[in-house]
Amino acid sequence: MHSGLVSEQWRDLETRASSPTWRLVDALITIRLGFSRAVPRALRQMLALLPGLLLAASLMTGLAALLWRSVHSYDSFLAVQGGFSLTQYSGLVSDPQFHTVLARSVIMAVIAPMVAIVIAIPYVITLVRIRRRWLRLALLIGVFVPLLTGDITRTFGMLVMIGPGGPLEWLTAGRLDLAGSSLGVGLGIVQILLPAAVIVLLPAVLRIDPELAAAAATLGAKPSTVFLRITVPQLRVGIVAAYAACFALTMAAFADPAILGRGLRNFVSNFLQDRYLGLGNPPQGAAIGIMLLLIVSLGTAAILVAGRARGRRSR
Repeated sequence: MHSGLVSEQWRDLETRASSPTWRLVDALITIRLGFSRAVPRALRQMLALLPGLLLAASLMTGLAALLWRSVHSYDSFLAVQGGFSLTQYSGLVSDPQFHTVLARSVIMAVIAPMVAIVIAIPYVITLVRIRRRWLRLALLIGVFVPLLTGDITRTFGMLVMIGPGGPLEWLTAGRLDLAGSSLGVGLGIVQILLPAAVIVLLPAVLRIDPELAAAAATLGAKPSTVFLRITVPQLRVGIVAAYAACFALTMAAFADPAILGRGLRNFVSNFLQDRYLGLGNPPQGAAIGIMLLLIVSLGTAAILVAGRARGRRSR
């Protein structure tokens, strides 16, 4: 009886093995083995990078097209691109409206990351040190809700919060309406910078040596002194990286100035859209985009270099 059961199972396996599905699986395995023997390992590793390289190449191609378009004159009436010219850049340099928008963007990109990092440091430390899993999960969900809801939904939610008829106006008895103000735009930007700051600071917080703080407390240091003199210096690299990332995000902000600022507190990205689509001048919009890219790149590099130099002096 046992041998009959075994033979029956064997016939069942033979039937399955002869099915088209298993033949396809065998063929795929054979192709994979042949591919592994024919293609060197280094080339297979390069093929794994192909999707990322294609995405990077598409980005570089788009930026190259913007750069090419930005160095040509343009007839807005006839919608005809002219010859090689730097008039798009010279026009922006002498445009007072662009000066105002650029100054507003840079000032916000300097201040908002500071606020976000100040809020993020104790948040991340609490997130790492808390023992209750459900509370840690609640903190994670709370900080990442702005990313999960999407930029437009999040910004309109903030507009309802600080705008007319919202909770803020109700709490202040109608005396405070932040919609259309720089402070309102700043609140929206800090809301989206906080998750980015938390993500960047998290590895640095995980590397904090708890014994240093314990030793300082044993020697009589106050909790505020331990935090400022022991904990924060260990986060220096993470703080610099978080500030650089938040600076770039703020300079590229679009939804918050457009919605929370009600079109009265535009940033460079909003100015780019107005010139590229609103006024129908793609070369000037391309020039704005290239200038924004240069400002963000130089600003981020300056932050990282300054942070590294400060770290060397403090050693």
